[in-house]
Amino acid sequence: MIHTRSQYSAALVCAAVLFLVTRSGAFSDEVGLVALDVNEVAKGFSGDALKVRSVVNDKGEATGHIDDFIFSRDDEQVFAVLAVGDFVGLGSSQIAVPLRSLKFEDSTGPIVLPGASRAALLKLPVFLYNPLSLIIYRV
Repeated sequence: MIHTRSQYSAALVCAAVLFLVTRSGAFSDEVGLVALDVNEVAKGFSGDALKVRSVVNDKGEATGHIDDFIFSRDDEQVFAVLAVGDFVGLGSSQIAVPLRSLKFEDSTGPIVLPGASRAALLKLPVFLYNPLSLIIYRV
């Protein structure tokens, strides 16, 4: 059975929580489960909720939306894959930006990517998935 997009999104949110916990030093030298403050976790942003919000630049101009999240394997960075473009019917392309470069100023409003003019976005390299990292899990 092929897993649905919502199951992958749920796994992504769980991975994000685990990533943030390990970055905060909550894990010591031993490996095991950690009791989290669920009230603190609930204050965060859901990956699914972020994907439905538009991304704008600091002038309020629409630039795209979050299409995916990528977690690096080596230095614990998180990237947002943005679908951008489609400015004049050119179609959209994907770019990757560090998640920390996005500003979540309002819990329901657009996400801000400062300095994201159309010209600047078109100069960024197009993001292509590594075919070796795309594995479809079957049960």
